[in-house]
Amino acid sequence: MLLVCQGMTTTIDRTSQASPSLRAPGREALVVLAGALAGTALGILARVWMRIISTDPGFTVEGTTFIVLGFTVFGLAQSLTALARRRSWRPAATRAMRVVGCIGMMPLFLAAGGVMAPTVVAGGLALWRTDWPRWGRLLLFFLAMAPVMFVSRQIIGDFGWDIRTVVGIAGLLGVYACIVRANRATLLRPLHPWRLRWVAAIVGAAAALLAIAQVGIR
Repeated sequence: MLLVCQGMTTTIDRTSQASPSLRAPGREALVVLAGALAGTALGILARVWMRIISTDPGFTVEGTTFIVLGFTVFGLAQSLTALARRRSWRPAATRAMRVVGCIGMMPLFLAAGGVMAPTVVAGGLALWRTDWPRWGRLLLFFLAMAPVMFVSRQIIGDFGWDIRTVVGIAGLLGVYACIVRANRATLLRPLHPWRLRWVAAIVGAAAALLAIAQVGIR
């Protein structure tokens, strides 16, 4: 998992920080493809983690495909957004790609993933919006940790304190640390004098609603 996380974040960082020699369209396409593949790999690991923590560990082809595809879309969207930042496209195009990055997070919030939506959005904003006040980022950090504590408590309640619990909580932290690390290009301070707060507010509200609905279903 650490290798996949490192690979995803390295790919996205390379997209946003690479030297001019990597600006050839073919090489840029390869970097974006690598981001999508890293998302796929993380999705597979996330599916294995779900199998570990599930009390009814049944795999279905449809469910597995849906989850892995969602992570692939996420990795692709973040790589494209990082590319837009690196190339310093026109403000309108960069804004559009940042919206694409936000939309690319949404597949992660469907079904059971809705519980962890505040962790992805609030955690990313707390980490990457260095231009915001520290007290606001601290509040976002506590909001991001609430679902982590909720899911960890469920894992402990289901299995008690044993190796499966330790692996389950470690997997939870690893998967979502990778996701938060990977959404840097989308949630980082804009290159242009334009604020993403309205997009963050919409995604955050949707994430909160999904989390509330998921808790209510459970």
